[in-house]
Amino acid sequence: MRRSIRLVSLVTAGLATSGGFIYGAHSWDPSDFGVVRIGRAVLTTAAITYDYLMTLRSVPPATQEYDIIISQVHARSARRLLDLCCANRGTYIKLGQHLGALEYLLPPEYTSTLGVLHSRAPSTPLPDVLHIIQEELGKETSELFAQFEETPLGAASLAQVHRAVLRDGQTVAVKVQHPKVRKQSSRDIVIMEILLHMVQTVFPQFDFMWLVEEAKKNLPQELDFLTEGRNAEKMAHMVRKFPFLKIPHIHWDLSTERVLVMEYMEGGQANDLQYMKRNNIDVDQVSRALGQMYSEMIFVHGFVHCDPHPGNVLVRQSEGSRGPEIILLDHGLYQELTDNFRLNYCHLWQALLAADMAGVRRYSQRLGAGDLYPLFACMLTARSWDSVNRGIDRGPVSTEEAQEIRSNAAAYLPQISQLLASVPRQMLLLLKTNDLLRGIETALHTNASASSFLSMSRCCIRAVARHRRQTATSFWSYAHISISESLHLGQLQLYELLLWARTCWLRRWLTLLVHWISYSI
Repeated sequence: MRRSIRLVSLVTAGLATSGGFIYGAHSWDPSDFGVVRIGRAVLTTAAITYDYLMTLRSVPPATQEYDIIISQVHARSARRLLDLCCANRGTYIKLGQHLGALEYLLPPEYTSTLGVLHSRAPSTPLPDVLHIIQEELGKETSELFAQFEETPLGAASLAQVHRAVLRDGQTVAVKVQHPKVRKQSSRDIVIMEILLHMVQTVFPQFDFMWLVEEAKKNLPQELDFLTEGRNAEKMAHMVRKFPFLKIPHIHWDLSTERVLVMEYMEGGQANDLQYMKRNNIDVDQVSRALGQMYSEMIFVHGFVHCDPHPGNVLVRQSEGSRGPEIILLDHGLYQELTDNFRLNYCHLWQALLAADMAGVRRYSQRLGAGDLYPLFACMLTARSWDSVNRGIDRGPVSTEEAQEIRSNAAAYLPQISQLLASVPRQMLLLLKTNDLLRGIETALHTNASASSFLSMSRCCIRAVARHRRQTATSFWSYAHISISESLHLGQLQLYELLLWARTCWLRRWLTLLVHWISYSI
């Protein structure tokens, strides 16, 4: 124990004194958060590490006292991380948001505390915003726009968005990157990597290096707004068959790596149940639409929008009341799935929906879960192992089961961190995406609906059949695959029709019962 504490002290001192050299001579300006930024990070990491070491050293594990005390340490540590993210901004907020989204994978003290970062990102002062626009587009804002709203519509970890009106009268959204985030991001990641190595030395059972590896890969893409624009156009083309899905049009003549001008679209956040009620929007249709479009992205195309937090998924009632429309924003963070990964993932979900435990084990292990495949299945579905064995489509998550899942996130944290370090990198963003979508469904009270499982099943059948047709060696083999696909899709259609008929019958029976009771009274 003394050796661990001495190690923390030495590394803390070393990092604090060398921080200025890592950030470079030009970052000594306090406004650029050079030494101050690294100092905050080092001291926060040291405080959290010391708290866990000293508070838990004499508490026997697997006892009620241990559970109470470690929950308190989790809560204190999460608040320290939140303060660090808010102070250092940029990359720190981005990683804090990532952790806050892993609701079914990390202890609830962390996710509930860090989850507020999606709505608490600080904004850049207007003069700095106008300077970036002029620097990137070569003209004053007044020359480019007839109007430019001073107050941002919203601020995120890497950028903020302002509403404006073009000279031709079109209303647009102008996304402007925070001025220092590009320069600071690579240096921040170096510091985070060093600090996480230090934490892993003290706590070998916790491996969170995957977090830094993901940031190294994804941040350069998210900081290039031209990539974001191309992603938006690619996604709009891929899912053009869904009339309910709206993706803003990009104004390429006014866009650069740090400024993105796009069509302005309005709507309420996808988790705002009161907004849905006020605007007579059917929440079941919203949930079904989300399930359809994400099943299509993941299983069929392997090109996935991986940041569906409520601020990026807006909902509005379509003109003529044809049902709700989904507006998908912020296309900077995408995951491209390899065919091998995508097909194994399809087979795994088919096994989970069929309660095929041999298939769950086989395809989980192909995706890197090893002997931790039961935990992996629970992480993917956010269901208990008993529910996975019974079939996750047999019933919704009960209050007791939800509580059990959150408790297990804390109890199995070492195993979860080991699993996250061993699965393919493609899986990490999918897990985050799953949790964000579940958060929306939970807020709308539509989680575990039969329609979402049907959408997944359809897309899995189509994806597997398409792959088999591509490798077919004869006309008869090709025809057999196509007929089998049609039969399976027909079975799903019949099942959906039966569900609809049963729902209509039940609704009619309840209506008659209410009328009979009212008449009797």
